[in-house]
Amino acid sequence: MRPRWWVFLGAVIACAASLAWAASSGPDPFPTHWNASGEGDAFSPRGTALAINAAVAGGVAVLFGLLAKCAPAIPDSLINLPPGARAYWLTPEHRGEFDAILERSMLLIGTGVMLLLSITVVGTIVSSGPNTVLAVSTWVFLALVLASVAHMVWVLVRTPKRAS
Repeated sequence: MRPRWWVFLGAVIACAASLAWAASSGPDPFPTHWNASGEGDAFSPRGTALAINAAVAGGVAVLFGLLAKCAPAIPDSLINLPPGARAYWLTPEHRGEFDAILERSMLLIGTGVMLLLSITVVGTIVSSGPNTVLAVSTWVFLALVLASVAHMVWVLVRTPKRAS
């Protein structure tokens, strides 16, 4: 298993551990939404909130794991790239690298989502009031997702120079 898969698995385990901790030590009612300053502004019973969080976490883990694993199975007809980049990336000698880029991006975003969920759950347990860590982590997460997607698009759209 490649290291990026171990990192993704570690993030899934960290998320599961944070949810287990919240089940025994989390506040009741449990915050389900936060404002920009990291203060809870919507609440649900702890059991309901954690069940929803666990379902979302499981769904995200399965979704991004499958997207990463199934990248090589995506038919060429479903890949939308500019004509020059498409001709380059979908040739047999470059398709493996293209699939690796998609896998890496899906695992990176999936890992980020799992870690963000872990941070929000732990932050909720540790602090019941306004929480700067929650507010900052949300913005950092959004910035990292934007940077990751922008980098993936930049790498895939620019066609590497061919050696003469």
